Amino acid sequence: MLGMMLASAPLNSHPYYVSVTELHFFEKRAELSVKIFTDDFEKALNSLPGGSKADLIRRLPAGRIDSLVAYYIRQQVKIQLNEQPLAFTYLGYEIQEDATWAHFEATFEVKPKRVRIENTLLFDYFPYQQNIVHLAQGDYKRSRRLSSGNAIMESNELR
Repeated sequence: MLGMMLASAPLNSHPYYVSVTELHFFEKRAELSVKIFTDDFEKALNSLPGGSKADLIRRLPAGRIDSLVAYYIRQQVKIQLNEQPLAFTYLGYEIQEDATWAHFEATFEVKPKRVRIENTLLFDYFPYQQNIVHLAQGDYKRSRRLSSGNAIMESNELR
């Protein structure tokens, strides 16, 4: 029975829709990494102006794919530190098996105490999309699963 179900499934599909967002705070710097299934990510990028036929593996459209990746993630993952938006610099992306990792970093002057993360990645495309967020600062670690009905993670326990 399972073999028949797998045989009838499209080769490039997967049974669940999930992303992983990792946010690490250091003394004066934050690192943000986002992992998304490549085929799902391309679907989102294709809907952006200039993103038709986006191909992350072949880096097409040439010269624009990095700006599309950075733009989409910045629109969908919004982070506030101490009630102020935190502006991240895009570092690049990498393909790892069937997923794409996008990397960002930010610097800040004020000691982080409170963080608010809003993550709406792929909610417009997949009704059952879930976004797992991992937050870390030294020994402090928290994780949360976000969905379209609850897309925000907050913590005022940073030190």
